[in-house]
Amino acid sequence: MTSDTRDGRDAPARSARWRIQAGAAVVGCAATYAVGVLVRRRGGASGPFPGERLIKGASLVGGLALSALVTGSASRPGARRAAAIGAQGAAAALVQGGSHLLFDAMGVVLRRAAGPEAADTTPVVPGQVAVRSLAVGSASLAVLAARGHSAASAPACPECRRPLPRHALRAPAWSGYAACALSLPYPVIKLAWECGSDIGITRPDVIHGIRGGWVPVLPALTGSVLSLALVRPWGRVLPTWVPVAGGAPVPRWAVLGPAVFGVAVLIQVAPAAVLAALRHARDPLRPSVEEIGLRPWVPLGFYTSWLLWGIALAGAALEYHRRSAGCPACAEPVAGSAEQPPSVP
Repeated sequence: MTSDTRDGRDAPARSARWRIQAGAAVVGCAATYAVGVLVRRRGGASGPFPGERLIKGASLVGGLALSALVTGSASRPGARRAAAIGAQGAAAALVQGGSHLLFDAMGVVLRRAAGPEAADTTPVVPGQVAVRSLAVGSASLAVLAARGHSAASAPACPECRRPLPRHALRAPAWSGYAACALSLPYPVIKLAWECGSDIGITRPDVIHGIRGGWVPVLPALTGSVLSLALVRPWGRVLPTWVPVAGGAPVPRWAVLGPAVFGVAVLIQVAPAAVLAALRHARDPLRPSVEEIGLRPWVPLGFYTSWLLWGIALAGAALEYHRRSAGCPACAEPVAGSAEQPPSVP
């Protein structure tokens, strides 16, 4: 059977598959928007909760863009391309809006660790958690649908029938190492404070009196390991010394999913934190950072490292995506990708 014949037979199956994915994504976007409206009406809050407007807008745009692709409303090539870009942009915005889930989880852990002293922290609202969870889930479905739409018309590998990308963006190979290094200042200094160090502190009684200061260290160190996993061989193939699963390939989603979520969190937090720190330093009506208990370089250094970490992590995730987008059935990487790594000893 020739390659052209197999392409013709596979095309309808790929088209039907992406339409199912797009339909599920449309349902997810609609559910996200509806639950967001319901939570807002029942909550009785005077203003929107964090990420609400972004989630609602992205779910609306994503649902309309995917509906246009499925129903054929976007018949011209330019309109289809615009709808696909809109769906991918909506997916990114949904992840961005749902990234507050990390702070919801940290809030729960902090309140349990600090006890009554954490009573003034922002409460975790179950309805808002549900909306953010739906947003992240809908984003995943939208990404699958957008990729399926692209794959439905893309050329396929003649051996394994896997769609081949038309182009591959590149990022520096050292992005993951830079991301790991940029992730360390915050957890290292926070752990030093927990151990009694006064580095960067002007009021030890205030800083050392904060309970649960170790809680934010956990996701930061997890992000450090994730940054390395994007560029090290064990991020693609488990080391052979790992019990039971040693030598098995690591699912791409298990690395790329957390990486994309981490980038969304850093993009949400870091720029706003840097600007807030600069405004605070220039505002004569606010107490200085030294009066609060920290040296001026501490918050600015933390927030700047977060900003650079987000950029480097995005580059590392892009390079991981490019390098791991191979053809596992025929053991050949796609055009522009590196050779598949051997098992890690």
